[in-house]
Amino acid sequence: MTPKGSAASKKDQQAKKRRSGKTIARDIKDGHSARALEFRARYVQAREGALAPEHDRDDQSALLELLDLAVPSFADWCAIDMVRGNGTLERVVERHTRGEQGTESGELDEIARRVSSSGRSEVWHAPPSAEARAVVVGLRVNGAPYAVVTLAVDEGSYAYGPLDVTVAEEVVWGVGDAIERLILHQNARSAVRGTQKIASQLHQLIAVSITVAGLRSESDILTSLAASTRNVFDADVATVLLESGPAVALRGFAERGKPPVCEPVEDSDVERFPVNRSTSSSPWRDGDWLVAPILERRGHSKGVVAVSRRSSTEFLPEDNEVLTLLAQMAATSLGAAELSRDIQRSEARWRILVETAPAAIVEVDLEGRVRWWNRTARRIFAWPAFDPGSSSEPPRFPDSAISEFSSLWREVLEGEAASGRDFIEVEVKGRRKELTTSATLLPSREGEERTILMLVDDVTDQRQLKAEVRHAQQMEMRGQVASTIAHDFNNLLTLISGYAEILSRDLADDDRSLEMVRDIQSTASRASLLTAQLQTIGRTKSLEPVVLDPVAVLQSNAEVLVRIVGNDVELKWALNMKSANVRVDAGQFEQMILNLAINARDAMGSGGVLSISVDMETVDDARADLLDLPPGPYVRIRVGDTGAGMEEETRQRCFEPFFTTKGPFKGTGMGLAAARRLVEESGGSIDVESEAGVGTTFEIILPALDDIALEKGPTPETAQPRGSATILLAEDDEQLRRLITQVLGRNGYRVIEAQDGERALQLADEFEGQLDLLVSDVVMPEVAGPELARTLQSANPSLRVLMISGTANSDVLEELLPGTNAFLAKPFRPSELIDRIQEILSRD
Repeated sequence: MTPKGSAASKKDQQAKKRRSGKTIARDIKDGHSARALEFRARYVQAREGALAPEHDRDDQSALLELLDLAVPSFADWCAIDMVRGNGTLERVVERHTRGEQGTESGELDEIARRVSSSGRSEVWHAPPSAEARAVVVGLRVNGAPYAVVTLAVDEGSYAYGPLDVTVAEEVVWGVGDAIERLILHQNARSAVRGTQKIASQLHQLIAVSITVAGLRSESDILTSLAASTRNVFDADVATVLLESGPAVALRGFAERGKPPVCEPVEDSDVERFPVNRSTSSSPWRDGDWLVAPILERRGHSKGVVAVSRRSSTEFLPEDNEVLTLLAQMAATSLGAAELSRDIQRSEARWRILVETAPAAIVEVDLEGRVRWWNRTARRIFAWPAFDPGSSSEPPRFPDSAISEFSSLWREVLEGEAASGRDFIEVEVKGRRKELTTSATLLPSREGEERTILMLVDDVTDQRQLKAEVRHAQQMEMRGQVASTIAHDFNNLLTLISGYAEILSRDLADDDRSLEMVRDIQSTASRASLLTAQLQTIGRTKSLEPVVLDPVAVLQSNAEVLVRIVGNDVELKWALNMKSANVRVDAGQFEQMILNLAINARDAMGSGGVLSISVDMETVDDARADLLDLPPGPYVRIRVGDTGAGMEEETRQRCFEPFFTTKGPFKGTGMGLAAARRLVEESGGSIDVESEAGVGTTFEIILPALDDIALEKGPTPETAQPRGSATILLAEDDEQLRRLITQVLGRNGYRVIEAQDGERALQLADEFEGQLDLLVSDVVMPEVAGPELARTLQSANPSLRVLMISGTANSDVLEELLPGTNAFLAKPFRPSELIDRIQEILSRD
């Protein structure tokens, strides 16, 4: 027979066709090939039925159908050998009418191999009769060898003729076409299912991307992605691992039938879940898991997304792409969460920076309406706190600043990149302030309203500080002079007070002389107030604050105040007996009240009303900003008069040291300066309200305390016992040394005099007895008092020390032996000196 696709000449093909036609016609006439026609008819019927492409069958079913068509009607034995990838044949099915094994022939097997290779059908002639007992036909699918079909008849059956061969080829090749159609149909259905699966996955991926885009917590992102990954793959288990981040390592986990969770990674997770490969940038297989890395921008893996396959499902190549997309979503979402956190931190830092900025920051629209302001602007302009949700009218700039600010805004709108103004004077709630300001136009996006950003700085205190620094430089020399004057003047006052007290005892029976002596003592007391003010200005005397009741202090000084103001001035009191205590230097507090009363009296030359009040006040945040004090409870003391009042310039300068309007020899200008120092160093504030022709009121604010006030009762005048101790006296003022020696001698003490510290050391070294007490001035040439005391106590630890000074304070005792020393400020009376000596000598 002529194989399909033979290259024989056209003449040979035509000759063979004529011979074949004659043979087939003879066979039909003889009835030998009725089986071939029946085979063909059955095939045609099967092609319209079971072999139709719309039937959901596979290629193996088609081969079995061929077997059913061939045996037993056309062949007694049929075998089908599949062509494998390496070209070898593998018998997959065979059938015999009697259930016997098929024909065993090496020659037949060789023919099958040749047919699988060439594709041309061959007939096997079985010996010895050499009849055509088998037809071997190659079955090709999509142009490639697919199988070899061997059809054979047993002995006793008709041998195969040309018609049998032709029909066998027709049927086998037709089954090949049917298999092609079946495979094509199956591929099409698989493609549709794949497309549907991809469409479903894409839909789910879009939903996942929308969901995780709004999440800002790593835990929420991992939980959502784990659940979404399991759903996308319809898997039993999915996990998302985050190894690096702001928190500990986390794992999102989703299992079929259970709610997804996110938990910290544990050591046992290594055995249950895939391990991250930091060097891999593409998906990989890990047992039953498909794993994809979560890559950062630098290509470093910060975790993995992994899904476990179901037992009946294999991962396809497109699954790698889907899992890669999920991993990219994880990286994007986790990066967005970290970026959002960084933005929030930056915004928080920016808000803190703006709110705590020392300059006011204000945003205004192009009409100058305030849109936003920070805390410093609130303090400078006395505005409320900024509330973005408030519906109330926004605050306005002071009227006195509108003109300068409007000019500044025009410059910015006309194209100036930034513009500024120095020293704009405004008044905020009655307080004059000096401001510097600059402005710039804020950038805006298209369609947005443009705004102006202003920086405003309150330089009132800075300019005042500069003025104070300049004044302090001028005052430094004055303070040194004041300190020297106070030192010498206190020595003189000690002499005056001392001799006056001695005279008062000697003239006890002479009333007229005794009255004059008391006038001398009163004058000395008034002079001591002046020296105290000098020391305050010179900063040579430290405050010694104690807890006191201001109402009680005013009541105890009421009689003195009545005498000071005179009969022409009416004194009105408004004292809240439930007011709290304050902590302040007691002596300087009394001096401040007396000075304010004297100033009020002098301002009311023709008489008037002096009002003194004490009450409680709770300072809120707004008032605290104005007073530059912490909010809280305070004691408010007011001293007001109905006198001449002050002009604004005078009011601004009234607290300056040495500034006075009383004229020569009528005022020192130190009283109010000393008052301000006392109040401010006591944690309070002092202010003045005055109007020319109406009067003046001083307001003092001091922190309220719950501490118990120190009670100090009057000291009775009693006869002092005589002493018997030996005292070394070191004083460089000869007259004061002579007075102290006389006072100590009159009280029974033995005195060794030294005109300075160096002489005192020499006398102490030469003295053969026991020195009981050292009385020494603090400020002396060569060897100062504290140095003298330390030297003597190092040799004699039992030596008691009394330091006296008109400029220093008790701090000079800090380096001396504790419990063995005392301090006495000049000026002092002889009785005070004796009391202090007896007290220190009586210590154990």
